[in-house]
Amino acid sequence: MSKFVSIQTTLKERIFLISALKQMHCEMLKTKKIKTLLHRVYDVDFAVKTPFGIVGFIKNKKGEFELAGDDMILKKNSKFIEQLTQKYAYNKVLTEAKKAGFQLVKETSDTDQSVRLVLRKWN
Repeated sequence: MSKFVSIQTTLKERIFLISALKQMHCEMLKTKKIKTLLHRVYDVDFAVKTPFGIVGFIKNKKGEFELAGDDMILKKNSKFIEQLTQKYAYNKVLTEAKKAGFQLVKETSDTDQSVRLVLRKWN
C-alpha cells in the first residue's frame, strides 16, 4: 500500500536545488500539489516531474527542503537523493568559489561517481 512520506535533506538554498534538479532532467511543475498512487492530494512548496514520477519539496522549520511523495514512487530510484545532493553541492561550491575569485581549472569524475574540482585564484 502506498503512503505519503517526506525524506529529510540538508538542502537549504532553493536556487541551487532547482539548478540541480534541472541538471538531472527534472521538470519544474506549476502546481503546488502532488498525488499519491491512491489519489490522495498533498500540498508542497514546489512539485517536480522526475524520470521516475512526480515528487515535491517542502521547506521545514529548519529551513531545509524535504523530499516528499508517494513511497512507492520514491522507492523506484533510491539513489535520487544522493545524486541530487551531489549536484546541489557542486553548484554551490562553484558559485561560492567564483564569488571568492576562484576559477575552475580542472574537473574529473571518478568511477565511484565522486567529482574532483581544481580551483585556482590568481592574485
